[in-house]
Amino acid sequence: MSIGYASVERLPSVIELFMNGPHMATGRLETGNPNLQSETSNNFDITFNYESGDFFAYASFYVNDVDNYITLQDELDGHDDHDDEHGDEHGDDDHDEFANLIHADYVQEDAEFRGYEFEFGRTFRLGSGDLRLSFGRDDVNAEFNDGHNVPRINPARNIYSLSYVENDWVFKLSLKDVEKQDDIGEGETVTDSYQMLNTRLTKTFDISGAGDLKVSIFGSNLLDEAARNHSSFVKKQVPLAGRSYGAKFVYNF
Repeated sequence: MSIGYASVERLPSVIELFMNGPHMATGRLETGNPNLQSETSNNFDITFNYESGDFFAYASFYVNDVDNYITLQDELDGHDDHDDEHGDEHGDDDHDEFANLIHADYVQEDAEFRGYEFEFGRTFRLGSGDLRLSFGRDDVNAEFNDGHNVPRINPARNIYSLSYVENDWVFKLSLKDVEKQDDIGEGETVTDSYQMLNTRLTKTFDISGAGDLKVSIFGSNLLDEAARNHSSFVKKQVPLAGRSYGAKFVYNF
């Protein structure tokens, strides 16, 4: 068992302080706040590790209190003041170009993050190799002091893993079951659940004692899910990659 405590202070970034215009990567018309104060984060965590023979388990729990947490908050009301401001600065033509961007402001408020993660599994002898099965889960809840949710917090995930190692062969298969995120912040929309199935097969070749060559073939999102990352500013416009396959070659000498 291990127990940890940390206190960290972070100054606002230049963007958080002085941003005043379009940020195409986030699809937003962002406005900084030069009056932002530094963040102070106090984190407590406790972790348990257990091993017995072929069985293993891990669990961690944490609470993180953040004073003056800085976030980019989408506006919910009209934008007349910002429209006038950005229109004057960038010109009418530029203003028309950015009219469809979401208006967002850098704000800060005390917040608390609470979460956990755990994994347990077992290794089995199978043929001349080892089969390892495991299950893991992680979850985090984040709220501001007034009770509303911190935006862009990823939902809970369940992760099922299988791996088999025999001599120079390694096979891995994982299923990530990401739950629906409906604990949303102001201006956010619900993100649907999805399952991400990935696999990889790797073979290592000894090149006459001069080095080794690792050859891997892999497949990602084998279920071809239409998955969206809740923490992304542009989740509606840019989903996660669909089904894909590939090969990788690594030579060490």
